[in-house]
Amino acid sequence: MAPQTYRPDGKTLLAAVTTVAAVYVYFLIFAQFGFLKAVLAALGEDARAIRPVMAVMGFAGITGSVAAWMLARPPGRRQLLIGLVICAGAAAWAPAAKGAWAFYAIALLTGAGTGLVTVTLAGLLRRAVGDGRLGLIVGLGTGLAYALCNLPVVFEAGATTQARIALLAVAAGMLGGGALGPRMAVELRLERDYSRSGVASWVMIFLVLVCLDSAAFFIIQHTPALKETMWAGGGRLWLNAGVHLGAAVLAGWAFDRRWLGRIVGLGAASLFLACLMISGTFSSAAAAGLFYVAGVSVYSTALVFYPAYGGRTGLAALVYAVAGWTGSGLGIGLAEGREHLPAGLIVGAAAVLAIALWGRGLASRRE
Repeated sequence: MAPQTYRPDGKTLLAAVTTVAAVYVYFLIFAQFGFLKAVLAALGEDARAIRPVMAVMGFAGITGSVAAWMLARPPGRRQLLIGLVICAGAAAWAPAAKGAWAFYAIALLTGAGTGLVTVTLAGLLRRAVGDGRLGLIVGLGTGLAYALCNLPVVFEAGATTQARIALLAVAAGMLGGGALGPRMAVELRLERDYSRSGVASWVMIFLVLVCLDSAAFFIIQHTPALKETMWAGGGRLWLNAGVHLGAAVLAGWAFDRRWLGRIVGLGAASLFLACLMISGTFSSAAAAGLFYVAGVSVYSTALVFYPAYGGRTGLAALVYAVAGWTGSGLGIGLAEGREHLPAGLIVGAAAVLAIALWGRGLASRRE
């Protein structure tokens, strides 16, 4: 099916890129970094202290994702802004939080707000910007968010500063989201990727990638030697930021040319190679960092583009609830207590993903 002919103006394009970037910045710098830093500082450095807080966030994220699908069909700006307000409340409260129950409440707000915002945005994007440059918009927003979060002044900031950065991101998201009105009716995609078997394949693909990424991220964060090599020093962080931005923009450009499967396959190969390197199979942690960064940016761009291009809010809810929140929790659970990722786990995950990609490609060729 050919892309629809609607061409958004520059203001709408800027609003869309800003909103995508803002949502990703909030998730990366607060939900994954700043908030968890605050929890560990208050409850102890033992990773077990944070497990129930993360479980609450994951449950709330799934609930928020489903709620976004059920509340409005199609979703609109009001729902997006409500979700952003919830996210802002969590980030504003976190620096002053004391005691476990406060952190549970903040985790609940963070998960619910993020789930509501991500699904709503995925359902709204194509209606606001059309088909032609959707991939590039998503890639630029995703790449800018990852690049910003890897800047030394942001990456190395304390929990309070990162919470404030998250608040600024929410404010930018409100400005951008407020300009994203549905300007066209979208047709549901009829390609094989959006049939029942196609959706099942892509949910499995994203589940494997999110799971492996979360496990690798956990290992890196809790292994000082790896963290020092891959994320230490201003020069390294600037390099990571540049690779993140370049990989995401190139991926988005390719998605607009309907190269979704092959580009995600390349991104997955990069991520799997990085995991083998940090597991000790190959001894090159410095190179592993670049492969990891590139692979994460590619699949993260696809994680927004695929449901947004499909035009179904329910699809976005399914992808983010199952692959996003569940995959993240599963990956952390597999990595907890380990000093490296077992090669067998990486190879097994690669085999599952290869089968899913092969099945998806075979079905598309038959069609």
